[in-house]
This record gives sequence, C-alpha cells and structure tokens, in this order.
Amino acid sequence: MASAARRWIIGRGLLGEAVARARSDAPFSVPIDWRDAERAKQTLSSAVSDFLAPTGVHEIYWCAGKGVTSTPRERLQEEVEVFESFLTALGRACAASDAVVVLFLSSSVGGAYGGATGGPFTESSPTAPASAYGEAKLDMERLASAYGEAHGWRTVIGRLTNLYGPGQDLSKGQGLISTLVNSAITLQPATIYVSLDTLRDYIYEDDAADVISASAARARVLGAGDTVTKIIGTGRAVSVGAIIGELRRLRRRSGFSLVGQGAAVGQALDLRVRSEVWPDLDGLIGTNLPEGLDRVMRARLDLLTRG
Repeated sequence: MASAARRWIIGRGLLGEAVARARSDAPFSVPIDWRDAERAKQTLSSAVSDFLAPTGVHEIYWCAGKGVTSTPRERLQEEVEVFESFLTALGRACAASDAVVVLFLSSSVGGAYGGATGGPFTESSPTAPASAYGEAKLDMERLASAYGEAHGWRTVIGRLTNLYGPGQDLSKGQGLISTLVNSAITLQPATIYVSLDTLRDYIYEDDAADVISASAARARVLGAGDTVTKIIGTGRAVSVGAIIGELRRLRRRSGFSLVGQGAAVGQALDLRVRSEVWPDLDGLIGTNLPEGLDRVMRARLDLLTRG
C-alpha cells in the first residue's frame, strides 16, 4: 500500500535524502532556490499543480530548513513565510481535487523544549522555546495543523532529536557529531558551544527516515483534518563527553582538542525525550551510537582519501 502513494520530498539535505532512500520508488522532485525566498515561493506554488493528481494518496514531506539556533529571527521568519505560502498554494489546489493528502512536517525537539526543564519530555509536555529558532518551528507546527484541519489533510508533525549521518553539511554550523568526527580525523580543534555534560538524543539519518516513512503510511487512516505529533528519537540520551570517549576508542587516540566550550543561547543542558505516540514505530530504529559514529567516520575518511 505504501508504494502506491505519490511522494514529494521538499528539502533534500541530510533528512530529505534519507527519506528519499527509505522507499524504492522515485519521489516527485523539483529544484528550488532556497537562497531567494520569493523565488522559492513561486517555484513551490507552480509545482503543486504538477504534483497533485485528481485522486489517490499523496505524501508530502517538508524536510526543508537552513535555520539553526543562532540564525537571525528575520531569516527564520522567511522560512516560516515560505512554508505558509506553500500551504496556501496546496490548499487552493486541493479544492479542485479528491486526492488524499498526508503532510509530514519536520520539526525539532530542541526547538520545542529548549527552554523546558524536567526531562524526559514527551509529546504531551508543554513546549518552551528558548530561541527564535524554536519559536519559528512551533509557528510552522501550528500552521501545518491549522491548514491540515481546514483542508482535510492527514498531518504528522515529527519532532526530531539530533539527526546525524555521513551526509551532514558542516557548512551549516550544526551537527555536533560530524564536527567532532572531523576533529578526531584531522586533529584540528573542535569548536563546541555546550558543556561536556550536555545530554542529547542522537538518531541516525536512515533510522529517522524509516520512522518518518512509516508514520506517513500510518497517517492515511487518520480522520480528515487530524494532526498527530510524534517525537522521533532513540529515547537514549548521551553526553557530549561520552561521544568524545567513543571517538577516542574508535580512533585509538587519547588526545582531543576543544575550543569555545561553554553555554550557548537556546541550548538546554538536558534534552532527554520519550515518545508516547505510536511507540511501536520506534522499533524501526536499529543503529546504536557506536555503529553510527563508525559509519560517519568511515565516510569522512573516504571523502578525505578521494580529495
């Protein structure tokens, strides 16, 4: 049944590429210039009519977003506006179609609970954003739910924990694991902005994609206009110090240089989570941290070897 759905994955970074790999079918694709918000709006609006058929199941995965906790508020607001513009165009197109639309929105545990205390956090925990990034993510969640209710879409909001994998883009200034792996290989100091006892839940890219794909398939049986929010993570938080220890073991080296260690704005010390929604889907997560770190390290070494 899942293979019968027409898929559109918007945003083809670390997460989007993993979601594309989660199934064997080729998803709908259109190149989008994210550097220009107005152009991105126009491209997405035009592509909606090409994607949406009169009938059938249509899965849309919004995996786009360049924002991080340090991104200026005005830049984050642009991302929210692009998303709302897309929802508006999709709503207009759906008015003339009998298609069943399943919308998945990639959101953030760090954004939702960055200012909260008393983890582990669940889907029923009150949200408490600690930055403009968190506020923007929650704004997008509200938009997805509201538009979904208005147009009868089945909506899944996935609050992801810290995503990592060989495809991490180091230029975004995020991805602690990739930063530490790069430092372990090159012996260059790693710049981090949180303390070594900071607790995070790290999920491997393909594991996250498997849960997302299964969530979208399950969402087809939801009532029209319903929204489900699910935390997507391993449920096992580790400290930054523990990651460094594991990298030392993998590289068989004791040294590790860190600079800039401290408390960053919008970064909570403890972001342990536990999902209470569709918990059986968490059984799809099969990559433990040592395995994932080894894969990232091998991919980085291969890249350096190939120049």
